[in-house]
Amino acid sequence: MRRGRVRGWLRGWRHSVTGKRADERGVTLVELMVVVAIIAIIAAIATALFQDLTRKAKLSADEGTVANLRSAVALYYGKNDGLFPTDLAAVNLLITPAPVYQCSITPAYDASNGRITFFVTLADCP
Repeated sequence: MRRGRVRGWLRGWRHSVTGKRADERGVTLVELMVVVAIIAIIAAIATALFQDLTRKAKLSADEGTVANLRSAVALYYGKNDGLFPTDLAAVNLLITPAPVYQCSITPAYDASNGRITFFVTLADCP
């Protein structure tokens, strides 16, 4: 290697403890603020999606409870010579543990035909 090349290469280096070149710089405040803003946007989107998922989980739990109630009514009908339970409180006693509803709407029960109806939306779940 020739002497001129080595000297030219060494000129770009600052004589310091870090060994960084003189033209290298750290992160600017604007770049740091942009990164923080991007992270805040991603966190806001994730929070909104998470809240929707918890509502869907509560709705699914209530739908599962209603499905258990319907099965219990069908078993009761078969064991009691074609008679249905008298009211929703009697239906609730058929399953163990007692049903707990996550949403604000409870199912409706028609004792004449044993039909349990349950109309609820995501807006009804807290």
